[in-house]
Order: sequence, then C-alpha cells, then structure tokens
Amino acid sequence: MKYYTFYRENNNFDDILHDNNIKGIIAIKISWYEHLLIGLGNKSNDRHYSYITLKYGEDMKKLDVIDRTPIPNIDYVPKKDKNKFSKKVQ
Repeated sequence: MKYYTFYRENNNFDDILHDNNIKGIIAIKISWYEHLLIGLGNKSNDRHYSYITLKYGEDMKKLDVIDRTPIPNIDYVPKKDKNKFSKKVQ
C-alpha cells in the first residue's frame, strides 16, 4: 500500500476524494487539521501514482518522522560493566 499526504490551508480536499480516476482505489482516508492522508489499495498501479503526483503534486507534503531514540553520553550515561574492562592477573 502506498500513502500520500496532502496539505491545504483551507482544509478542503473534496476534489481529491471525489476524483473519479482515484476514488475506486483509495483504501484509507485519514484527515486532520489542514491535512489528508490517503492509502492506495492493491488495485493501484504506476499510472495512478503518476496521475496523483502530476495533478495534486503542489499539495503533497512529506511527513518527516523524527528519530527520538536516546543518544548515549548525551541523553543518558551508559552503565559500564566492570567485569568487561578489568584486567585479570593470573
């Protein structure tokens, strides 16, 4: 499944949702303030992707997912295992 996110300040996405060329292949519709996310189902092909990109490309927005994993020695101090770093004298 391929996902597209659109952004418009007027929050009106009726032209995308009622477009006869892509209405039948939209499997998921999620909308929130000034955004619309559509997921295209298994019936879609490269022609549909190109059509959406050419017709609605100005309204597309890339959703950036920020990596929030903690960074060692910045966000926390890792515990050191003393057994790993101690020398054994025989």
